Amino acid sequence: MPLGAQCFSSSGNPVGGSQNMGTLDKGVLSCIGFYRSSFSDRYFKGSQESSVDILKNANYNYTGTLLAYGLIQGVTLEMEAGYFLNKTKNYKIPAGYGLRGFGLANALISSKIQIFNNIERSFGWSASAGLKIPFSREMQSIDDVRLPFDLQASTGAFGVAVQSYLMKQNSFTGMRYFVFNRMDINGTSKDGYHYGPSFVNAVFVSKHLIRTSGWPVSITLIFQIRNEIYQQNELWSEPEISSGSVKLFASPQVNLSFHETWNLSILADLPLYQYYNHIQLANRLALGLSLSRSFQL
Repeated sequence: MPLGAQCFSSSGNPVGGSQNMGTLDKGVLSCIGFYRSSFSDRYFKGSQESSVDILKNANYNYTGTLLAYGLIQGVTLEMEAGYFLNKTKNYKIPAGYGLRGFGLANALISSKIQIFNNIERSFGWSASAGLKIPFSREMQSIDDVRLPFDLQASTGAFGVAVQSYLMKQNSFTGMRYFVFNRMDINGTSKDGYHYGPSFVNAVFVSKHLIRTSGWPVSITLIFQIRNEIYQQNELWSEPEISSGSVKLFASPQVNLSFHETWNLSILADLPLYQYYNHIQLANRLALGLSLSRSFQL
């Protein structure tokens, strides 16, 4: 096994498909439940597939919730939390051997403010900042075997996340355009492990398909291009060779709105480009599902 070959070397909760893009009106509560499944079965060195043959495959299944409340006009409070049903590595040798982590991931409590809103031009900009809180600072062990860092459900450390949201829409054509940016800065766990800063930049284009008056479901088609940058992790201040990456994804998504009340979204993450420092397990495919509804309190 090459030294340092990594699996899930990124930090915190999975990315994708569960953001509220703007602030909420005063007294509105938004509830989003989401599920994400990811599968990997190949290694990359740099931007090329590697001949390293350690794992049969690896996968995770993650479920979470995002609650948002319009405190006053232009200010929204948000709380995100999630649970890894599994983070699993299946090895080729010995046959049938695998390692599996699970449990609560980091929570994120943040405040979002509306910086600019031009109603006439249907253009807005909002931003948020929040605290990442680990549900546990202790490393998980299964059958007296301490799981590696990349199979831990939580980073085991506090951190901060800063996010920005730009939105432009055209009501006549049913088109919307979004730009989303996020930066995560992580602390160091009690065991000396520090996930490097991460940066996510995404562009969304959506097209709302107008429904007929007698049809209870409206459809919105969404296409996302997303770039993810992860800097190297450290163990006791020493850089981890097989960590850090640059990735580019295409994410088609369809949103079904039932009576303009419940919203069901289905998406896929398809890697277009991946670059990894040294040798790491690369993304193959991820699927996501979310269900949301807003309430006027």
